Amino acid sequence: MMLDLERLRKIWTLVERGGSAGERAAAKDRACAIAGRHGYVLEDIPVLLAGGNVHKAREVRERQQREKETQRQEAEEALAKKAALKAHRQALRDQANEITGRYEGRLFHVMPDEHILVEAVQSYALPGWRAGYDWSSSALEALRSALPLSKTIDDALAELNHWITLRDDRQFVRRAYRQASQDEDVMPEAVLKRMVILADLVQFELPINTIDDLMKRVSFQMDTRKGRQMSEAINLEAILRDLAAVRQTHISETEELKTHIRETEAPEPPDPVQTTCPPKPRHNTATGRRKEIEAILASPDSQKMTLREIASLVGG
Repeated sequence: MMLDLERLRKIWTLVERGGSAGERAAAKDRACAIAGRHGYVLEDIPVLLAGGNVHKAREVRERQQREKETQRQEAEEALAKKAALKAHRQALRDQANEITGRYEGRLFHVMPDEHILVEAVQSYALPGWRAGYDWSSSALEALRSALPLSKTIDDALAELNHWITLRDDRQFVRRAYRQASQDEDVMPEAVLKRMVILADLVQFELPINTIDDLMKRVSFQMDTRKGRQMSEAINLEAILRDLAAVRQTHISETEELKTHIRETEAPEPPDPVQTTCPPKPRHNTATGRRKEIEAILASPDSQKMTLREIASLVGG
């Protein structure tokens, strides 16, 4: 049976111009029922009555619905990003406040050691605002001697990490509060140059003679964020020099231990006064001391001891 468009038109007129809300709702239900028997939906009725193309009108509605859904999702995503950014910035400010609190509000004040370094090279400052320094050999020497220069890998790393931490904290706080002049460094140029000096000490300058220090040096050379980008030849030269020093130390300590063992194994002359006394306990004899040395060398603790320390444990 064909769709009765005239009947549908009359019913739809009640939907659009009916008296009460109840009459309009009832008319809409009747129109939907009539159209539904022919495979149409509520939105198709105005198109049918206008003589339009229902399928094309459906495509337009579906496209509009998709666009509307896309806009809704984009709006939700924008709000979520805005909320996440706000939360992230608040977290940064909270962390910045915690860092500032550790320095009792003096994070960006000139620290005593900073002041010493800046004053040490003040006479080498170039004229003009922010012109920098004339880093001649005498200026670098003044900077090296302004504070006690580290003589061990651990001390050099400790001072360098002190400056790195201070710099990182200042940069973090400045970024967290989105302060101006973010391209400027947060450390005086004298401190930055002192950091280079310390990095050079760790990277290749300081002489070392233990495996532990050598491992620290190699690890530092591999961390390109800390040391300077030196040539591979310079780094290898430092490592070879260190290996030679470690080997020589090991040879010297080994010879000392051998000498000590030979001396303890030498026969002791009899003491006429003690000939009638009971023999000494086994661990006080040469054989006993040698076994004591062997026991120490076989123990896990000996891995952390030098040969000289092992020798001192058995006396002689």
